[in-house]
Amino acid sequence: MIQDFGVTMLETVLGFLSGTIIGSVVGLSLWFSKTSYKVAKPYLIFLGSLPVFALGPILIFWFGTGIFSKIVIGFLTTFVIALVQAYNGATETDKNLLTLIQSFGGSKLQAFKKIVAPSSMIWVLAGIRININMALLGAFVGEFISSNSGLGYQIIVAEGLFNVNQIWVGVIGLVLIALIFNLLTSPIEKWAKKWSR
Repeated sequence: MIQDFGVTMLETVLGFLSGTIIGSVVGLSLWFSKTSYKVAKPYLIFLGSLPVFALGPILIFWFGTGIFSKIVIGFLTTFVIALVQAYNGATETDKNLLTLIQSFGGSKLQAFKKIVAPSSMIWVLAGIRININMALLGAFVGEFISSNSGLGYQIIVAEGLFNVNQIWVGVIGLVLIALIFNLLTSPIEKWAKKWSR
């Protein structure tokens, strides 16, 4: 069971980090060009409306039943959320501050570093909190569909054997992973609030 806990934890961490980091970077980068965002918007709407969990069997068919397919599911469930949150945070930056830095001859890159990025951190953090659960859910659903390890796999096996105790152990393991992630985000939240001031 400890090994299964570790597998689900690894899938969740990698799916969460890849989707959140790449999504946030892309979202913040789109602030530099509204045209790029307008071009990307239809694709983002398409990705956001995709029933990723329903596509789980297809993704597992493409990427196999191993850890990588669960990471891909976790990435897809977190990427769009992180991107949209980061972009919205960037666009909600105080226009007066941007005008002020431009009046002093500041470049767009300087405005991004000094104003846009710090003020976007609260939005990015909100996306992180959502993505914690989405990445865990993605890993669990992937294991539930097809896997030979992980807490989702153990719960399926326990259901087949009518082993209620083992099911509860699997559920408690998932809760522990969620709690660990939430504890780890507390320092990030304090840092983000400090940097956004």
